[in-house]
Amino acid sequence: MSPPPGASRVRASRSCGNCRAVKRRCDKQTPECGQCIRTQEACQGYRDEWDLVFRDQTKHTIKRSKQKRDTSASPREIIIHSPPPRSPGPSLDEIGVNYFLQDFVAGGRAPTRGYLNYIPTVYYPDSEHPTLLTSMAAVGLVALATRRPELVGHARAKYSQAIRYVNDAIASPTESIKDSTLMSVISLGVFEHVSNFESWVRHVRGAAALVAARGKSQFTNKVSILMFNQVRADMSAACIQTIQPFPEDMRLLQEEGTKHTDPSDAFWLVGILATECATLFAGVAAKNHGAPSSMSWPEWLDESIRIQDRFQEVFGLLAIQEPYTTIQEPDDSSSFISYRGRYDLYRSSWSIRLWNNTRMIDIIACEIVCWLINKLITSRQGYSKEDLPKYKSKLRYAAHIISQRGEEIMASVPQGLGHVYIPGQYNPADEPPELCVSGGYMLTWNLYTVGKSPVITNDDREWVIKRLKGISDSAGIAMAYQLAEDLEKIGQMGM
Repeated sequence: MSPPPGASRVRASRSCGNCRAVKRRCDKQTPECGQCIRTQEACQGYRDEWDLVFRDQTKHTIKRSKQKRDTSASPREIIIHSPPPRSPGPSLDEIGVNYFLQDFVAGGRAPTRGYLNYIPTVYYPDSEHPTLLTSMAAVGLVALATRRPELVGHARAKYSQAIRYVNDAIASPTESIKDSTLMSVISLGVFEHVSNFESWVRHVRGAAALVAARGKSQFTNKVSILMFNQVRADMSAACIQTIQPFPEDMRLLQEEGTKHTDPSDAFWLVGILATECATLFAGVAAKNHGAPSSMSWPEWLDESIRIQDRFQEVFGLLAIQEPYTTIQEPDDSSSFISYRGRYDLYRSSWSIRLWNNTRMIDIIACEIVCWLINKLITSRQGYSKEDLPKYKSKLRYAAHIISQRGEEIMASVPQGLGHVYIPGQYNPADEPPELCVSGGYMLTWNLYTVGKSPVITNDDREWVIKRLKGISDSAGIAMAYQLAEDLEKIGQMGM
């Protein structure tokens, strides 16, 4: 958005870190600026363009917000950091925060790990930080609003307040690099996910800019690595859905993070494969649309098969690090939704998300393999007749993997949505079934990937569509309904 006529706009400095710190003129040479070479300092490098745009927009938003408060708000209204007066019962904010911690952090009513289970490490040491508290309250309230519609207005008000706090924090050199600030941005991404795809993608890009600004020092503790992995996973999904390569600045940070992680940790390895798959997908799509490429179609196929093979290695590690149990009922007459009478039991919500994200990217890698093989066969370029049996064998194998991963994702839905629990963890007697909102958020993209796969049957696609619409109705996640409608169109086209 452009500033009003006559207004001056201060742009974020593009000087290196050292020159910004001492406010000296920087010649912006690469890889190190001349000033740092002259003073024999280790140049800290330059901020990425996304980060600068993100900060420019943030400063402008803060200025408009402060001007509006200064001209229209009373002195009492300006003090937005003041805590609300205490009442005998919990406030709406406290209710929202508690629900967020219960559903997204603890993993629902069962005593397991939620997939944002690392929040307490950030939350408790910094519990007075209004940005994080307000963000969690906003998400918790919008999740509760699915059963209490009167909370919608308050949830949106808390969201607007949280955005103002985030903008203020990002504008501060000290607040912007705090774990609690990044955690606030990650939390608000859940709120965006509830609304629509475009808003979510913009939010993910903003979170990625914040991660880039934090630099290499963010890998000094485990929690920061987990938060980086969260943003990396969201960025990979956004890149795949928008057919964009994974950002180079985050890829370089990933290389740094690898130095601080266990090389056999499936959690970290899945993230690396996801970034490679996103870049592979974007490169294949660009070449198909006529963009110049240094790789031939057979070379692209070799790369996709390499990624596919590495996924099978990661699944072997996952089976050891995060095992789960398969239950097969004699028929599909269970009181909960199961997939053909099957449901799988995992140790935690976090484990479900790790497995399903790995399956989702594996499906996409296999789809790329199938597309490339069909491209080579139909175009009759880059292969001989002797290669045909090998290609057909690869096609059958990739199709089998897609089908298998899809069945596994669908079998995770009952526990993911809170319909079943590990025996001994939780006794749901006398309590009405409630859909796990965090589970709906967690499963939306997984189900969509299964629903649009080329090997899915019409019956299974209908099963996926019903689950997505159920998530939309029960959890209030509008994006789930949008994706269900997209799958209906795919089914009508006979794809």
